[in-house]
Amino acid sequence: MTFTETAFTFFNNNDDRLIGIVHNPAGGSEKVGLLIVVGGPQYRIGAHRQYVDLARYCARRGIAAMRFDYQGIGDSDGSYPGFEQVSSDIHSAIEEFIKRVPTLESVALWGLCEGASALLLGGADHQAVSRIILANPWVRSERGLAKAYIKHYYLDRLTSRDFWKKIFSGHLDLKAAVAGLWANITRASRAGSPAAQPSGAGDDRPFPARMLSGFRDFPGKTLLIMSANDLVAREFDDLISGDRGWRDALRQKGLTRIDIAESDHTFSTEKWRMRVAEATAEWLISGQ
Repeated sequence: MTFTETAFTFFNNNDDRLIGIVHNPAGGSEKVGLLIVVGGPQYRIGAHRQYVDLARYCARRGIAAMRFDYQGIGDSDGSYPGFEQVSSDIHSAIEEFIKRVPTLESVALWGLCEGASALLLGGADHQAVSRIILANPWVRSERGLAKAYIKHYYLDRLTSRDFWKKIFSGHLDLKAAVAGLWANITRASRAGSPAAQPSGAGDDRPFPARMLSGFRDFPGKTLLIMSANDLVAREFDDLISGDRGWRDALRQKGLTRIDIAESDHTFSTEKWRMRVAEATAEWLISGQ
């Protein structure tokens, strides 16, 4: 299916001028559109041009898509406030998307890393949002990262032939390796939750706890896309397995999960990016 690409500007609640691009299929489209939400201080192109490829693939499948830059990111005006406080920009983008593609009945939000987290921290609160796609959600804390390293890095190295070759050949600084392991054990054993980060809305809970509230409150459907070779993804898995609140929410609400074999955090090969695009489009079209 052919499609058009239209670049434009629109404004957020602070009257900052934001940059957006709509990929609109010719001859009509699916009733749900895809709004791509960037992760971290990253702009609308995406790592390895992933967001461009994703939007164009979906448009060819008949799904209207939009990419945009937050305030202070890319070519947009203003100052970037951090991923915990971009909900108003996401909502402004949703409204602009619907205005420019009036055939849409609802919007699906797609976010990678901090972008995925932003969806659960208020981005998906807009009434037009019927679906969310979370790719390798960011739940980073010092303690969580240390536990992930111990469980998914150090243990994997013990089964690696290259690791033992380095030891017996003298090419590994064993003292430094042991020191690094001990430092991570110390950080992982610290009691308590990650330090609270102000949300700007009077909620001082750590942001992963606020993400859980957002997931519980979201009435639509959720697709979780996880990389097989990514510590960020493993941190999220560890959070789910170690937190009863997350486990109960997942059991009660359910979600569709897709794991991309061998892939890294940003799906850096064409094969992995295509797998993500196909999974996204198929899930939206099937109405699962």
